[in-house]
Amino acid sequence: MDSQREGAHCGICGQAMDGHDAHQQDEGGRPARKGKSVTYVVVELRGATAHFQATDDPTRTFRTGAADLAGQLGIGLSGLLDRRYTCWVEPTEYGFVRSGFTLA
Repeated sequence: MDSQREGAHCGICGQAMDGHDAHQQDEGGRPARKGKSVTYVVVELRGATAHFQATDDPTRTFRTGAADLAGQLGIGLSGLLDRRYTCWVEPTEYGFVRSGFTLA
C-alpha cells in the first residue's frame, strides 16, 4: 500500500514525492531518515509569526511562531528580523521537521 499522496511535493526541494530518493522507505516500511542542513533568513515579522526563506531559494516563504524560533536560536524577538540561521531539515511522511537550530 502506497502511503504517499498523489501530486504531493517535497517540502524541502519541491520535487514530486513519488520516486524522490529522500522519501524512500526502509525495510519496515517507514520513511528513511534522510535530510540536509539548510540556511534560512527571517524576512518578516507579522504579529506573533516569523516568515523565513531558504537563502538558496527565496521563491518560497515559510511561517513559524516567532517566540518559538527565537527560543530555538537563543535570542530575543527583537533580534529575529534579517537573522540568518541554519537547521537540519528532515522529510517525514506528512512534510518535514526542522531541528538543531544554530545562528549563521
